[in-house]
Amino acid sequence: MTRFLLAAAGVLLLALLALALVWLAGQLLVGLGAFVVGTAQVLWRLLGFLAAAGLFGGLAYFVASAWRPARP
Repeated sequence: MTRFLLAAAGVLLLALLALALVWLAGQLLVGLGAFVVGTAQVLWRLLGFLAAAGLFGGLAYFVASAWRPARP
């Protein structure tokens, strides 16, 4: 009977350890997912800024070159 109780306790401990490892892996993956989503948002906003800067820079260059007096 003692061997059975020890075996059952061992199985229970192994199951708890496996559940703890699965929980820890889930927490790590959630943190990694949040980091990846944050990085994607930063890159998306950077792309929007660069597109707007390129557009306005090109517009300013076009207007400045159009208003430049012609050389003889």
